[in-house]
Amino acid sequence: MMRTTGTAPNSSISHGLRLMLLSLALFSLLMTPYKAQADWVEVSGSAQVRHQDMISARRAAIRDALRQASLQGGAVVNSHQQMTDGAISRDNVSVSTMGYVDEMTVLSEEVRDGIMYVTVRANLTAQEQTCQGGGYANGYRRSLAVTNFYLQTPEEAKMGDLFDVSEKLPQELLRRLQGQHHLRMLDASQYQMYNSPDTIPTSISDRGTLTNAVEVSNRLGAQYVLSGVIREMGMEHPELAGERPFFDGLVERVRYKDERFARRFEVDLYVHDGFSGTLVATHHFETGGNWNINRLQKVGFASPAFWNTDYGQHIDALIEQMVSGLEDEIGCQPFMARITRTNGKKLYIDTGADAGLKPGDTLNVYRLSTFYDNTQREFVEMQNVDMVMTVDRVQPRFSRGTIAALPIVENIQQGDIVVAW
Repeated sequence: MMRTTGTAPNSSISHGLRLMLLSLALFSLLMTPYKAQADWVEVSGSAQVRHQDMISARRAAIRDALRQASLQGGAVVNSHQQMTDGAISRDNVSVSTMGYVDEMTVLSEEVRDGIMYVTVRANLTAQEQTCQGGGYANGYRRSLAVTNFYLQTPEEAKMGDLFDVSEKLPQELLRRLQGQHHLRMLDASQYQMYNSPDTIPTSISDRGTLTNAVEVSNRLGAQYVLSGVIREMGMEHPELAGERPFFDGLVERVRYKDERFARRFEVDLYVHDGFSGTLVATHHFETGGNWNINRLQKVGFASPAFWNTDYGQHIDALIEQMVSGLEDEIGCQPFMARITRTNGKKLYIDTGADAGLKPGDTLNVYRLSTFYDNTQREFVEMQNVDMVMTVDRVQPRFSRGTIAALPIVENIQQGDIVVAW
């Protein structure tokens, strides 16, 4: 009797507990997205077979299929128009997917009437951003040249003698980006991209090209070019920064405290494609702090005395933010290299082991062509010729590869490029 009487309440409690745990488990199951079957999609892609190059055709067809799969995860369409003198001088439309394929199996492939058809089964994973950064194509290192920054209002640099900010800021970015594994940094701080703030970042070079980025890229062998404009570095209360009568200065110290020495800092960063001069990214950064040292002391930008100021410490943190943003931004761009020579079916490019290339790698071949708008402004277009270069020899600073047809067939020549997406 005692045993029966003692177990009845415990059984009731256990039963209630089991019901509660079962309810929680069912609730968790309902709230957890079910991905195992829904994320797998079956899609088809196609590509023309050119010059009997089955490798290029198969790769293009698979790329077409994966593009279709990614679009099933959603897409973002971005449009940008630029007006010059009342007319549209640039009209760009880009489509970015909201998903990426993390696993793929080719189910079938066949060639009919000169067209390669491929069907794949792909596992699609949704992502909140169109590019997460750091997803470098094939692990290749991109080369980034950092140019001199344009100081928009030089008189604002007088306090502290910070006129060297145009050179020291890009050099500081260069130094910190050197440690990034996927970037090869090039010092172009002696080159000034802009002559007037009115046309930044689409200034016209002496040759009529959109920017000087192409010239800088050609000189240094850079894939991308970073430039910047220092928009603001003035005092919040410039009238209080000068020498003041003793009584006025005493009143200001009580009224404004350290805020009377508050100083602003704003900079715009621009990343250009070094092959066409196209602007691929722009970012605005701003901060501020107190200039809490003697107003007559000349410290220069990025000096130990500068970093010890409250103003310098805020800028130091901002530069770290720039470095992180640039690392992500460049990671979202394709890897590109310039063709320096053609010899039969052999192509030589200006990038090698220093960028992570190795024998057996394949790169898409693009032809660069120039066209002019109605104002005779020069633009450079990248045109995919549906050919693949297979790397067969790698040196520290250059590589050689083979294509399926003679370059003359597609008018491939020195100055054209290869690309890995």
